[in-house]
Amino acid sequence: MLILGLSNMRDAAAALVHDGKILAAAEEERFVRIKHVTALPVHAIRYCLREAGVSLADVDGIAVPWKYWVLGRRAALAVGAMLRSPTLFRVKGRRGVERLSQEWAELAFLGSHLRERVGPSRHRPVYLDHHLCHAASSFLVSPFERSAILVVDGASEAHSAMLAVGEGREIRVLKRIELPHSLGQFYAAITSYLGFRPDQDEYIVMGLSAYGEPRFARLLREQVLRLLPDGSFRLNTTLLDFHLARVRIFVPECLRLLGPNRLPGQELTQRHRDVAASAQVVLEEAVLHLARHLHRLTGAENLCLAGGVAYNCVANSRIRRELDYREVYVQPAAGDAGSALGAALWLMNRRGWLSHREVMRNVYLGPEFSEEDCRKALSRDGLAWEAFSEDALSDRVATELERGRLVFWFQGRMEWGPRALGNRSLLADPRREDMRELINAKVKLREPFRPFAPSVLEERAAEYFDSPSLSPFMLFTAPVLPSVKGVIPAVVHMDGTSRIQTVGRDENPRFRRLLEAFARKTGVPILLNTSFNVNEPIVCSPEEAIQSFLRTDVDWLVLGNLLVRRPSYVIRETRDGPSVCDE
Repeated sequence: MLILGLSNMRDAAAALVHDGKILAAAEEERFVRIKHVTALPVHAIRYCLREAGVSLADVDGIAVPWKYWVLGRRAALAVGAMLRSPTLFRVKGRRGVERLSQEWAELAFLGSHLRERVGPSRHRPVYLDHHLCHAASSFLVSPFERSAILVVDGASEAHSAMLAVGEGREIRVLKRIELPHSLGQFYAAITSYLGFRPDQDEYIVMGLSAYGEPRFARLLREQVLRLLPDGSFRLNTTLLDFHLARVRIFVPECLRLLGPNRLPGQELTQRHRDVAASAQVVLEEAVLHLARHLHRLTGAENLCLAGGVAYNCVANSRIRRELDYREVYVQPAAGDAGSALGAALWLMNRRGWLSHREVMRNVYLGPEFSEEDCRKALSRDGLAWEAFSEDALSDRVATELERGRLVFWFQGRMEWGPRALGNRSLLADPRREDMRELINAKVKLREPFRPFAPSVLEERAAEYFDSPSLSPFMLFTAPVLPSVKGVIPAVVHMDGTSRIQTVGRDENPRFRRLLEAFARKTGVPILLNTSFNVNEPIVCSPEEAIQSFLRTDVDWLVLGNLLVRRPSYVIRETRDGPSVCDE
């Protein structure tokens, strides 16, 4: 049986599942080139169907991770906001009208939209509980027969967190946290306060937090986010409200507590770093509070995490390190994109069609392009290439990396989720002290404090990192062993940790072969690995890879087995648009 899951909310995505096996999954942003896009994921749906060689009419069910009509709680909150603050009512009301007229209306008439834009279907969409879909997206692809399940995000239909237990193929809800009390919205509000984009740049705040001291943490605990004895928490939205923060409105009491908010582009001061550190610590404490209570409720040895807050790899790592769970599993697309996959799995399970649970061990579920596609794209841009065998290519690229060159690495099927894990990656030598600053300034064009992750051969990870378990999806941090911090300085964060990717023998043989070649030349089984993009979604196609390559100072581009040297001209971004310059 075939089930298509789709979500048209933020991080719109689609996934296609056949009897429990994931055939294809992709985020819409990779096709339309708009980060975190909210849209009907038409391109992602078409890709999934094309990958399986089917049409929408062949699909046995369409699953959506939103019950769009469950708006009673939000309507009640809007009325409460009106009584509390006309400004808040105006802001929430405007946003509510936008969502009703766009995303929610699109869901209500989803069948006709799909018919017009994708093709006819034999089935009406089935609308499912958002947090149950998140839970299914992690537990039903985890290696556990029994597990505690913690879902934490900004908001579902009416809730912000869910505590559950999974056994076999069943998920039983134990507790929910109602809106407006939301850890995701708390962190998003702080993100906006610090001058970054809420619901997009939370990972920047997490990185910035390592440079600060949590001197505002006590105030946040006492006045903004309180933990309760029953395992829940309460958010003081009169002091810090996500909806006002989205439009950079902060009440005077909040500004007296934390100081003036930062506007985009303003200098980052030590106070801003300290606010980030304080918010991060308070978030970690709240997540641990939920996970600890869930352990008391279930006695489970294992934990599955899902929801946007599960991207906070520092909090994930504290759970794994400090609580009594043997293993912690996080599905690589933990946010709303992953709920599309969860919806497909949950509907298949409810209908008794989940013949087996397939453990998700790799993320390579997106589009793949042939060597002929790559050759044609290079020819159109007038670029020369050299073809290699796989072993010869690994040896040559490892040599260039050893020399301090930067390499864009484009291989196989695109990754599912926000992390580049060896198929759409920018690679570099982690041994160079200046490499992080170099990439941030000349390629990524972003803040200099932003960290980079190491990819390491799985069996040699313990030589460099104090990590109790494998981390194939870059969703946990690990302390770098003091004896090797000076060996790999480019991937050691300010707090002495790294967000590691362990690369096993089976998940990505080609990327592993490159790591092995680099280890033979240098003795270090690690590469700096960051995403193949420049202020845009991760590249999907050869054409996008080439354009990104030409806009940067990266030395080499690899498309499959084709090696492309940086040409003698580059395309530079100017105020008037791209221009061609001779070097």
